[in-house]
Amino acid sequence: MPSSIEDILKTTTPTVVMRDPQLQKRDKHARAQLRSIPLFDELGIDTVIHADVYDNDFKLIDYTCYSSKDLVDTVDEVEFPIIHITTQEGIEEYGEEELVRALLRRATEERERYILVTDTTSPRLPTYIQKPGRSIVDDYDVAVKDYKMLSTHYLDDYVDSALPASQTRNLHYHRASEYHKQCDAPADTLENIYDYTCAPTESPVWEPLYYFLERDLENVLDEYSERISDALRSWTERGETRDVANQMLDALRVCEFEREQLQKYQQTNPDLR
Repeated sequence: MPSSIEDILKTTTPTVVMRDPQLQKRDKHARAQLRSIPLFDELGIDTVIHADVYDNDFKLIDYTCYSSKDLVDTVDEVEFPIIHITTQEGIEEYGEEELVRALLRRATEERERYILVTDTTSPRLPTYIQKPGRSIVDDYDVAVKDYKMLSTHYLDDYVDSALPASQTRNLHYHRASEYHKQCDAPADTLENIYDYTCAPTESPVWEPLYYFLERDLENVLDEYSERISDALRSWTERGETRDVANQMLDALRVCEFEREQLQKYQQTNPDLR
């Protein structure tokens, strides 16, 4: 494991603009907007700000989440370090400009870690930086990085996953693959990793099942795999999330949507499931 986040980011500059090409317009076709969260969580940052539309009320991992629309008036209360996921469209059309500016000012004054994950290397604040072509990179002390490059290096140096990076750059999936590989369980595709009939007992793939049982059961029972599939889209770049969702739903059905039965099923030797 790396000794510090500075080793990974290769900068000591507290404020970082992290371009993630997966971020795009807020419509029903957008997906994997939250894929960077597991990596930053592993690096010690688990406070995240993002729009409600991105998460579908589902967390693939546990983290402290603030809704961007609710934070503008209480921005001084949130504690650094912070990951803030937005886009230029979010800044200009969905009211996040004031929030970005306030967090930039705080991070600069307090010399605290603020990572702005966005769809451009030069995010603009049109109201406050009115000169054409100028962005926060010109007016603030920030480092500019690229998530695709960052995740490539991290996966190569610190993770022994059987999943290709071209399939996903979500670290949670790669850690699951790594664990399955160590246990001689299927590890080379998301569909194989989420085959609960052979998933190792301590695999991370069990965590979402408990989330759906404890926090989203009504929606799952109402919409079944469609609900799970939609929830996974915010974390998964490509492929048919319905296949994974169906396997999650099968496991929940085997356990009759009961937590105690799910725990017993999880602890059962995979050869006997």
